[in-house]
This record gives sequence, structure tokens and C-alpha cells, in this order.
Amino acid sequence: MESIKKIPSDKIYNELENVLKFYSFKNSTLLSNFLRYIVTETIDERQQFIKEYSIAVNALSRPSHFNPHDDAMVRIHAGRLRKLLTEYYSTDGKGNSVIIHVPKGGYVPEFIHNNKMRSTDFSTSSTKTHPLITVFPFKTMVRRPDLEAFSEILSEEISAELSRFQDISVIAHFPSDVLSKINENVLEAANLIGADFIITGHIQIIDNKLHIRVNLISSSSGKFISTKVFTPATIDDGIRIQNEIVKDIVSTMGGYYGTIFKEMVKTSSSKISNHSNVSKAVCSYHEYQCSFSIENYATALSNLTEAVEINPNHSVTWAMLGEMHLASIALGLDNCKKTIEKSNHCITKALNIDPYCQQAWYAQALLYCFRKEEDNCLYAAEQCIKMNPNSSGIAAGIGCILIFAGYFEKGFNLLENATLINHAHP
Repeated sequence: MESIKKIPSDKIYNELENVLKFYSFKNSTLLSNFLRYIVTETIDERQQFIKEYSIAVNALSRPSHFNPHDDAMVRIHAGRLRKLLTEYYSTDGKGNSVIIHVPKGGYVPEFIHNNKMRSTDFSTSSTKTHPLITVFPFKTMVRRPDLEAFSEILSEEISAELSRFQDISVIAHFPSDVLSKINENVLEAANLIGADFIITGHIQIIDNKLHIRVNLISSSSGKFISTKVFTPATIDDGIRIQNEIVKDIVSTMGGYYGTIFKEMVKTSSSKISNHSNVSKAVCSYHEYQCSFSIENYATALSNLTEAVEINPNHSVTWAMLGEMHLASIALGLDNCKKTIEKSNHCITKALNIDPYCQQAWYAQALLYCFRKEEDNCLYAAEQCIKMNPNSSGIAAGIGCILIFAGYFEKGFNLLENATLINHAHP
């Protein structure tokens, strides 16, 4: 890797401005501020101050009482930032002499001569590993600045919260040709970017009352998979309204009890099998979770074992495989002591690859439950929920684990909340 000393700061500043002119960054003030802050701090040799708290307060306009232990917002946006940088250096910036790279597991950027960078570091795979969701702008039927601002923030927040789910990918920023196509035909616009599902809707005033509709549409068939209407009295308390809508939408769409996965299984099984082995493994894990059977268990175990062999750096599949080893004990298929050791190996591998992998913390909580380590189980459960509190399937599972570990009140509260926000839970 080239150090900062070997690339003049003026060249790095020029490259920063090049990146920020890219359409995806121009459409996201939040991520532009994030990138500008970490690059400037690094150039000024203040890398030691680039922490979650300082990014949140100085770049993302969060209050001084922001607590990174309770809020994964910075980690979520860092993942989105890396995706946009990958997109830029795979398209408009592929011929640039300098590359700005933000390694996983940290926030300090690296500045690299393009000819020194391995092409695989910024390549985008043509094979999908997850269903791709696009969140198109919500239409405002009345030209009012407050409604237009609310619409923009709502789209941004839905995108950010959905991106917490590690088994789906989300696109929320688009080139000009896609933006113009959205107004003509949303299906054609979705096909331009290869999206499997579209989230869109409109905001209007009916009888002096706010009327917000959110639609989930299949891009291949144009079918409305789900539609939901929210009718708050006014937009005065915009943040509260937005949070309620986002929580409702995200918790019912994501996860293995969510409408997105259920629709994929129902209508696109061949499409899933044509995706990568990672996608196939994740889907078979979800099918097992929705319908416990020896057959579904065997399929999931086989697919996950194959996935980690072919993609050894995919944290989610390692975590799921670790859970499957524990499931063999729960199902009475295996009582070998080495099975718990195998599970521990998989879960440790997942957390080493991605310390913020929610699926890994879920499996870790389950492992501690099997080992009867109550305090460790509670800690892992709390870490898991922090990663994505709107993942109702995970929250319900953690509730069960805590009940098994003796934390009855905490466990039943999680179960009750998960059932309230997603009625699809069995």
C-alpha cells in the first residue's frame, strides 16, 4: 500500500473533489460530508481522531450525546460509503491516477496509486449474492417545500435502515438517465440498474390530512407485492412520523419472515438458484427458519458448507453455518461434543471477518446459551439487537434464546415487540 506521504496532498484533494462530483455523492450530502471529513482529517495527520463518535458529531450532524455503542448509524453509513466508492472506481473513476479507499473494519482512508491497486479490490461482480432493492423518490402531489424535504428524508431513511439487513442490497442514488426514466416508467428504470424490487410511493394532502402510501413492487412482473397507507394528522412532528413509517416498513419487508424474501421464494426460485452460491445458501437457511424439517435442514447445511468453501470471506454464511451445527444438536441429529467446537469455529470466523455482522452475534448468543454461559449470552444478545433493531426475525429469535437462558422478562418483551411489528411471525 502507498502511504499518504508518497502522494501529495493537493493530488488527494483533487481526487476528493472528483469523487464528490460523482452523481451518487452529489445526491447524498450525508455521505459527501462523511468522506470529506475522514479524508481531510487524514491529510492533516489527525487519523487518531477518526472515531465513530467524531464522525457522527462532526460530519453527520449528530448531537454531542451521541453514543456509538447504542447507535450503529456510523457503521451503516460507512458500508454505504464503501459501496459508492466501489461504484465510482468501477465506472467514472476507473482511469483516475489516485484511489481513495476505506478499508473494512475502520474509517481511516488510504490513498493509493491506481496502478498499484489490485483490480479485484474495486471490481463489481456480475453475479448477485443478494436480492437488489431500489428505493425510488416518493412523489409529492402538492408542491410544498416541507413535503418535498420530508419525501427526500423518508427515502433516505428507508434505504439506510434496509441496508442494515446483510442478506439484501439497496440502491438509493441514481445517475441522471435513471432519474429521468423513473418519471416515465419505474419498471424500466429498475431494470436499468438490475433491481429485483422497487420501493416507492407518494405523499399528498386529502381533506387537509396527510396521506402517505408506500408500495413494494416486483420489477420483473410489475406486480404490487404490498402497499401500505399512513395517515398522520399533520407533518409538524416529521421526525416521529418518519421513524414510525420506517420502522413499520423495514420490519415487515426485511428478514426471513419479510415480504421480500417470501416473494422471492414464491415466485423466483429459479432466479435464486441462478444467483451465486451465497444467495442460494442464504435462501435455503431462510427456508429452514420458516419451515423446520430435516429435509430443509440438510439442504441448508449442504448449501452453507459449499458457500463458505467457495466464498471464505463471507461473514453471514459462516455465521449461518455455525448456527446450523447447533441446530443439529437441537434437532437430535448430533450430540457430539465436537459439534459445538465446529460451531464456535464458524462463528469466530464470521466475527473476525465482520465484527458488526448481526447474524454472527445472533449465532454467538445461541452458542453461549448451549454452553449455559448466561452473562455472555445476554451480552451477545444485546450486541445483536443493536446492529439492527428493526430485524424482527432476529429479534424474535433472540427473545427465544434469552428465555432459554433464564432472562424471561427481556425475552418475552422482545418476542412481543417482534410480533407487533411483523404479524407474519408464526
